[in-house]
Amino acid sequence: MKQFKKQVFSLLLVAGLLAPAALAGSKEDPHDLLAKSIQQSGIWNQGPVKLVAEVQIPKPDGTKVDVVYTVSWIGPDKWRAEWAANGLEQVTVLNNGKLSYFSNQSTPIVRIVEFEAALAALDGGNPAGPYTSPPLDYQKAKMDLTKNKINGADAKCLKFGQPATTYCVDSATGHLLSVDGELGTFEYSDYATFGNNAYPRTVKVSYVKTPMEDAKVTVTRGDKFYEVLFNPPDKSTTVDFASCADVDKNFTAPQLSKTVAPKLSDAAKKAKKYGYVWVLAQVGKDGSVQKATPLGGEPELTGPAADAVQQYKFTPYMRCGQAAEFQKVVVVPFAPPAPPPQL
Repeated sequence: MKQFKKQVFSLLLVAGLLAPAALAGSKEDPHDLLAKSIQQSGIWNQGPVKLVAEVQIPKPDGTKVDVVYTVSWIGPDKWRAEWAANGLEQVTVLNNGKLSYFSNQSTPIVRIVEFEAALAALDGGNPAGPYTSPPLDYQKAKMDLTKNKINGADAKCLKFGQPATTYCVDSATGHLLSVDGELGTFEYSDYATFGNNAYPRTVKVSYVKTPMEDAKVTVTRGDKFYEVLFNPPDKSTTVDFASCADVDKNFTAPQLSKTVAPKLSDAAKKAKKYGYVWVLAQVGKDGSVQKATPLGGEPELTGPAADAVQQYKFTPYMRCGQAAEFQKVVVVPFAPPAPPPQL
């Protein structure tokens, strides 16, 4: 009996020593958690795919504008993304390594930029998808992991980057529930399953709790597209945009390598104009900013912000061994002067 008790005690002692190590080994890496969620929403891994989003954009008078966003995707080297509404026509086509773009609008529409960013956030801007922005570079980022309740679901929230972006993932399903970042808050719900993939049928965009876009999304597979659909639009601008079958594994995301502080005018200082300005940077193959267009912010600050971003520098965005042009939204802060030190 004494021998039996000794054996039990020894087993319990060993179990006690091993338990902390086992628990430590089971601790979930936040990078893996985000990678699994992104992979689940990666519908651009087998084609053809058609995505149609019926987007409602609120107007200041309380009415709404109905816009339709359609993506016709055959593969990572051939796709068409189109916005259509009364008075709006915007088309982007990738075919045979050439990216062609046309818009009948003189300046970018911030609501379009926001919604495309909301869709890209779902799969981390997968380079195989219909995006002209670079993919999310999160693999080596330092992440803070917290828990939260979102619409009744237990969520794990990952905060990283500068400015900080927070991804919240459903603990039970791995579905992305929300993204809170520099362009606002994106919310996803009503997921539909496609084989190993899941995609939300409802996408909402808000900024400082103000609704910006509300969309119903439909995704189908196996559609047949006419070849003419992938011809460059009339009067379009065309640039090189290399692609290959495994582009999602053959890329290097760009990094911001040089910034320039904006210069605030004396009039703006006197009027105490401070805050943030959102600037859309069109970046060339060498990483230099070719064009900087303000998307929003205090009117007195947009000019200085665009002038500063025009001087930014990025490392090249590499796709399939070739440098590519890309778009990037940059947030430029205008902070008030620090208070004088206390005596």
